[in-house]
Amino acid sequence: MKLITFIKKRKQDITIVILIGVLLFFINVGILVSEDIAEGNLIKWVFYLINEGTGMLVGVSSVPFLFYFFNRFPFENKPFVPTLLLYMGVSLVYGFSFTTLMYGSRVPLYHLADISLEGKFNGLSFRYLMEYFKQFSTFWLVYMIYRLMQESRKRREEAVKTAELKQLLVQTELEALQMRLNPHFFFNTLNTISSLIYDDPKKADQLIIHLGDFFRKVLQVQDKSMHSVQEEITLTRQYVAIMKGRFEEKLKVDFDISEAAKRKAIPILLFQPLIENAIQYSMKQNNYCHASIRVAYADSQLICTVEDNGPGMEGNRFPSQMGIGLHTVMSRLERRYNDEHQFSLQNQTNGGLRIEIKFPAHD
Repeated sequence: MKLITFIKKRKQDITIVILIGVLLFFINVGILVSEDIAEGNLIKWVFYLINEGTGMLVGVSSVPFLFYFFNRFPFENKPFVPTLLLYMGVSLVYGFSFTTLMYGSRVPLYHLADISLEGKFNGLSFRYLMEYFKQFSTFWLVYMIYRLMQESRKRREEAVKTAELKQLLVQTELEALQMRLNPHFFFNTLNTISSLIYDDPKKADQLIIHLGDFFRKVLQVQDKSMHSVQEEITLTRQYVAIMKGRFEEKLKVDFDISEAAKRKAIPILLFQPLIENAIQYSMKQNNYCHASIRVAYADSQLICTVEDNGPGMEGNRFPSQMGIGLHTVMSRLERRYNDEHQFSLQNQTNGGLRIEIKFPAHD
C-alpha cells in the first residue's frame, strides 16, 4: 500500500496521535513556565515556543511515516529476531533524523528571534546520543499507540462483522420460515378452495382474498425482521382466517391486544408458527382448537402469551423434539435479544399449553 493511500485510510488514527503530540507541546510549555514562575526567573516565551515547537512539529510530522512502517513490517507472523533488529535499526535512523531536523530548524529560528546560539550546540555529537534515547522512547511509544489502535480497530470490525452475521442469520431463519410457510399450507388452502368452489363459491372467494392478502404481506416484509404489533396481529388474523376456511367452526382464536402494545416493534411472523403449532396438536387430540393470543406492555417490556387446548407437554418437561416453527421462534429471539428475553412453556391447569414470551419493547 502506497504511503498516500495509507495516510488517507488511517487519517483518523494519525490525527489522534498528532493531537496528542500538540497536547504534549502545551503541557511541556506549561511545565517550563511554571518552573520559572516558581523560581522567580524571567519567563522566556519565545525560547520555549521555539524549543518545544520544533520538537513537536518534527514529532507529529513523523507519525504518518512511522505508522506506515509499522503497517508494512508488522511483528505478527514475522520472524521475531530479524524484525526486532529491523525496528532497532529504524529507531536509530529515526533518532538521528529527528535530532538533525529539530536542531536544524532551531538555528534559523534562533537567529530570527535574536537568541544567542552560544553554548547551545556545543558537543552536538553527545546531544545526538542523548536525544537518541528520547527518540528511542518516542519511537516505541508511537508503536504502542499504533498497536492499541490496531487492536481497537480489529475489535470494532469483528463486532460489526458479528452483528452483520447475526442479522444475516436471523434474516436467513426468517426466510427459511417463509419458504417453509409458503408451500406448507398453500396447497392445503388451494385444496380447501377447490372443494368449496362449487358448493360455496362465496366462501371460496373470501378464502382466496385472505390468501392473497396474507402472501402479499409476507412478501412485503421479507426484507425486514421487525414490524409493529398491530401489523403482526393483522398478519396473524389473515393466517387464522385462512385456517378457518379449512377447519370452520372447529377453530377459534381470541385476540387481546393492549393499546399500549400496538405500536411497539415485534419480530415478524412471531405468532404464526405458535398458532400453527397450537392448531396442529389441538386438532390432533380434540378435533377442535380454541387458542388465544394476548399482548401486553408493562415495565418497558412486551408480554406475549399464546394458549391452546392441546395436549400440552408430557410430564411438564420441555419437548425434546420441537417443530421447526417453534424452534425458529426461540432461535430468533435468542439471537436478537440474548439474555434480555424470556421464553417459557407450561401446561395449563385445565389442559393445553401456555407459551409466554417477554422481551424489551421498542417503538
